[in-house]
Amino acid sequence: MKNRLPASDSAVPVYQLQSFPRHEPNKPFYMIRLERLVQEFKGIDKSHTHTFYLVMWISRGSGTHTIDFKTYTIEPNQLYFLTPGQVHSWVLSADTQGFNLFFDANFFKGRFGNRLYQYPFFHSHQHQPLLSAIPQPALFADLLAYAYQEYEAHQPNRSDVFLSFVHILLETASRLYHEQQIGTDTYLYDRVRQYEELLENQFLTVREVSAYASQMNLTPNYLNHICRLVVGKTASQLWQERLLIETQRLLTHTTQSVKEIGFQLGFSDPSYFVRFFKKQTGQTPAEFRQSLLGSGVSEVVSRPFVR
Repeated sequence: MKNRLPASDSAVPVYQLQSFPRHEPNKPFYMIRLERLVQEFKGIDKSHTHTFYLVMWISRGSGTHTIDFKTYTIEPNQLYFLTPGQVHSWVLSADTQGFNLFFDANFFKGRFGNRLYQYPFFHSHQHQPLLSAIPQPALFADLLAYAYQEYEAHQPNRSDVFLSFVHILLETASRLYHEQQIGTDTYLYDRVRQYEELLENQFLTVREVSAYASQMNLTPNYLNHICRLVVGKTASQLWQERLLIETQRLLTHTTQSVKEIGFQLGFSDPSYFVRFFKKQTGQTPAEFRQSLLGSGVSEVVSRPFVR
């Protein structure tokens, strides 16, 4: 029987590894051909999120892939990288082929520690979560093919060998990503990544740049300085953008009222929450929701949005 999206009228579906066809119990990794996943898991193209990390390889095909409200054009020889909690959906042409590789954080961290948080394509809302125009696509195609072969073979020490393929894949991708997109001092970039990691874990409870700077043993002025150098934005703007993404997720994928969402995000004054959102987007939260209904983007259709 084909799998279906879990029924919900209040939130985007959240998938765990065991949600997928033929996942092995207690295994912290999973791999499947993309075309097979689309065929076997009905509704997987609709908006959803995961509790695990995802690497998606497109070897052929076309379409679009939307990740946290940004839409990317699918082309052959692309790698997409998703972090737990990110919401994504896609529209794929019938001839699309590739691989989806999933793994839990602890599977990787057990051998490689915090290296997982240092990759530029993970845990960053400032850098694209994909690699395109790959100069040596055969290298990535082979790495994914060998990893899949190892995944399917069930040979001795399979977990260790499969993890080695995941590590080589991510390190190779990271080198290419730095060559293509990151032209800044490595130390400064790493500090901004550290700030982004703190934001990811604390943006709802810690709202002052000075508190983040203190955790990083930096002054607020210097944190602002390096953020401007690396991404052209202040530390406060990065916090606001992270909060905005969470707001858009809740407005799109839940039926909570605007007032309820504001309180959930730490705004005691609903009117201030509306002003914050309008300043960032040019729309009120209610106008944003209405635009989603008009465009057919929203997944929450079981009952009207509460304003």
